[in-house]
Amino acid sequence: MEKVSVIMPCYNDGEYITDAVASVFGQSYTNIELIVIDDGSDDPKTVSILEELEKQGNVKLLHTERLRPAGARNAGIEIATGKYILPVDADDLIEPCYIERAVQVMEEKENIGIVYCRADLFGEKSGPWELPEYSLRSMLLDNVIFVTALFRKEDWESVGGFRTNMEHGMEDYDFWLSLLELGREVEQLPETLFHYRIKPRSRTTKFQESAAVVQETYRNIYLQHPRLYEKYKDEYAIILRDALIEQLFLNRAYQESLGILERLRKNPFLKYWIKKFILK
Repeated sequence: MEKVSVIMPCYNDGEYITDAVASVFGQSYTNIELIVIDDGSDDPKTVSILEELEKQGNVKLLHTERLRPAGARNAGIEIATGKYILPVDADDLIEPCYIERAVQVMEEKENIGIVYCRADLFGEKSGPWELPEYSLRSMLLDNVIFVTALFRKEDWESVGGFRTNMEHGMEDYDFWLSLLELGREVEQLPETLFHYRIKPRSRTTKFQESAAVVQETYRNIYLQHPRLYEKYKDEYAIILRDALIEQLFLNRAYQESLGILERLRKNPFLKYWIKKFILK
């Protein structure tokens, strides 16, 4: 049974990390090492909880100074002794059979380099995480694989780890593209085995607030993978055109709906009800 190293960065997530750790040690797969990276936490509650975890003896605790998620993951993977790596953030949860099912795929199919599953949301929002199905076509346009996916440590070494110069995040997307450049393939388990916590504020919500930041980040990802995008340049051009056409039609439908609403507002009989139930 090959060892799996679970890599868990933590920055002031003491409120959640106990549950995350429990979900790791509740796995049906038993050959696991858990490496928690305290990335400069300054919250007293978090520091205390991490100290208690370290005393238990079954958690490797590594201290870093605000390397941010990509750097913290790299630091943990650097000392990991497992053949396989599974990042799990300190506020998320995994189902008991996730690692076992993912390792089974890796062991049976040497061409597979990334194994992930279906996921749902909890916290500020709940329900299925409606990500598009994996395909190379979808990955060339946007990330459809969350960071809590199984991969080989040797592949991480081959591509130089997670890129740490991505100030606004998306380093997992960049990393998956690097593995695809190695010729690795992807498999998604059909069950919902990962639970992603939605917080009121996070790196993701900050990232989504600025169009300029999003544009810059995706531009950099494109420029960081010239071989991949050159290889699929014709398909990528078609994907972009299709996406643009879809957005144009969606925008037109939205504008038309605004026009219909404005005409309805001018109807005295409907004006009150629209104001009460639609525009409140």
